[in-house]
Amino acid sequence: MKAHFTTYDQALDFIYSKIDFSFTKQQRYSEEVFNLERMFQFMQRLGNPQKAYKTIHVAGTKGKGSISAMISSILVSAGYCTGFYSSPHMLDYTERIQINGISITREDFLEVVNEIYQVIQEIHGLTTFEITTAIAFQHFMKKKIDFGVIEVGLGGRLDATNIITPEISVIASISLDHTAILGDTVEAIAGEKAGIIKEGIPVVVSPQKSSVMQVFKEKSQTVGAPLFQSADLLEYTTRTSQLEFQDFDISFPKFFLDKSTVDEKESIRIKIPLLGKHQMENAGTAFCALKILQEKGYSISNNNIKDGFQHVKWPGRFEILQQQPYVIIDAAHNYESSLRLIDTIHELFPQQKLTLIFGASEDKDIAGMLRNFAQISKMIIFTKSIHPRAADPISMQKLITSPLCDTIIIEDIQKALEFALHESKDGDIILASGSIFIAAAIRKTWFEMYKEKAI
Repeated sequence: MKAHFTTYDQALDFIYSKIDFSFTKQQRYSEEVFNLERMFQFMQRLGNPQKAYKTIHVAGTKGKGSISAMISSILVSAGYCTGFYSSPHMLDYTERIQINGISITREDFLEVVNEIYQVIQEIHGLTTFEITTAIAFQHFMKKKIDFGVIEVGLGGRLDATNIITPEISVIASISLDHTAILGDTVEAIAGEKAGIIKEGIPVVVSPQKSSVMQVFKEKSQTVGAPLFQSADLLEYTTRTSQLEFQDFDISFPKFFLDKSTVDEKESIRIKIPLLGKHQMENAGTAFCALKILQEKGYSISNNNIKDGFQHVKWPGRFEILQQQPYVIIDAAHNYESSLRLIDTIHELFPQQKLTLIFGASEDKDIAGMLRNFAQISKMIIFTKSIHPRAADPISMQKLITSPLCDTIIIEDIQKALEFALHESKDGDIILASGSIFIAAAIRKTWFEMYKEKAI
């Protein structure tokens, strides 16, 4: 094999040189732009590596990453060699492709890019995400994984990952996001997410608005896919929450696939390090998926499930970096996820105002998020990530029209964190949110500059 690239950075620059819709204002979600036939051709030329292992396909607006991380952690606990493909990344591109919780090495990444380089050159129009998806599929095949947990990048119907035939499909909570691409109603967005529902393959769906659930019901009936609604199947009780974890009991049917036995109930106590009631619901969705796999004959015990939940790692989701003062990062990036974040703040820090370090992508509902955050903030520090779609801090500041809190612009993220820490005392809260890129930048800065001081 001829080595076209000799370093990881060269390989990554090559991938970024292709069309990357995460960096652009893409206005059309159509077969002309997102071409699955191109992806099928790509995979066929590589020998269809995605068929070498079992897969679980996860779509949704909010929670799909958390659900994927939970499922992956449980499969690893059960002894399965498990690949996990997700996007975007927090700090390093290699985080998108993991096996048993460990990111692909830069050496392996470089090796796979060199292996598939010639095919990439021969297929016109491949995007950055399509190529990255192929790298994941190829790497997973080479490492002989048992399961691949594959998170949808955007939408579902035309997403590059939608060439797999999974053991089970999962759809997380749906809300308004990427409206210029996917549609301006939750029902339209649900229609795109429903594209991952396939004939005869069970689909587990998180709690949804009734009109959204109807979209999934109709699609599953049309293609003959058994539909499982976590909200109808599970009951949560005796929930407790602390800063380190939350735990709760789940009451569930003894059997999922045999619906005639739905009245026979069992229960299990679950402990997870991810905080907020929405993460309890995400855990419930993941739990349903694992119980269905269990019934399909896969060796997954209830102890595996409990252990996997307890040890799941998913950075940037209400992650408390330090206490005294509290520094918390959260990747909430749309209106609904900001509401869930605020609910968690109210639950863990009742009646307390905070300092918010805020930045967002320009295509998000920034005004809506700020209306929510202003209710719990004594000060908002507007900053900006290095992402090309990052919104201008001056424009964001102008959206604060009520005198609920003070505002200041500090465009440099490191200086924004330094200012927030300087102005805070023990017991105060600093929250960085608005986009995964802000959460990631604060996390990187904190680990580089403050971790040792906080210990």
